[in-house]
Order: sequence, then C-alpha cells, then structure tokens
Amino acid sequence: MEKEVIYEIDGNMGKTLTIYEDKYMISISNKGKAVLWGQGALNGTKTVYFKDVSSVQFKNVGMTTGYLTFEYAGSRSISNFNGENSFPFSATIGTAKHKKLKELMPTVYEYVKERIEYYKNANDIRGNYSAADEIKKFKELLDEGIISQEEFDRKKAELLK
Repeated sequence: MEKEVIYEIDGNMGKTLTIYEDKYMISISNKGKAVLWGQGALNGTKTVYFKDVSSVQFKNVGMTTGYLTFEYAGSRSISNFNGENSFPFSATIGTAKHKKLKELMPTVYEYVKERIEYYKNANDIRGNYSAADEIKKFKELLDEGIISQEEFDRKKAELLK
C-alpha cells in the first residue's frame, strides 16, 4: 500500500517531485521543457528512500531556476539542473506559480532534511542496540502506560523491518 503523499510539486520543467514520509520520487515526462533540458530520453520515475540519502542541496527560485539535488552512495551529480538526482523548478517571475514555488520549496527542503536526519538517527540507534533491545524498551513503556498499544505495535513493526 502506497503511503500518503506529503508534497507533490510540478517543477514546470518536465519533472515532478513527489515526497512521502520515507522516500521521494522524481518523475520525468517527455512533455514540455524536459526535452529542452535534454531529459526526453529519461522518461520515467526514480524512487529513493530517505534512509539512503546522505545530503541534499537547495537553491530557491528567484531570478533564476531553483533546484533540490539529492546525493547518496553511488549517485553521480552532473548538474543541479538536469541530473537524474535533481529536481529543478521554475516559473515566470511575477506569476502565482513563481510565488507559490518560492514560498513552498524552502518548506519542502526543511522537511527533506528532517527526514534524512530522522533515518540517520534511526540507523545510529539500531547500530548500537539490537531490535530486540529496542522492542523490550518500548514494551516497558507500554506496560507503564506511557505509550499506547498502537504506538508500540507501530514501533515494533519499524524495528523488525
């Protein structure tokens, strides 16, 4: 079952960025400006999980095109504007779309950074403790009434992934 979409942004350059709680997807279509940016041959969708992302670069739209570029082990950045790990976004200055992108994209960037940090910390915790140790800790919290059965079940499922 697909998780809830947190953000879905049309970059107005042939790419769409869809962000979920645990991953992002960059979709490229042969329509519009994708062909102008040399991306026509790359039609499709690329999915990357935040747990695999090591860094993200951001430049907001202004007088020039903005971008959100993701890095992870094995990735290769050719350009912040037309690489497969980049989401360029732009709109005509003065339009409602330009204003919306300028206001929205810093929020998207902050959300992405939070998700990367969340998974980085989750990996650090798992590296120091076994899943059984963590489940035992959450079971104690459940028994003490600090967390609900639903919260316990969710954490247990996460730890057993």
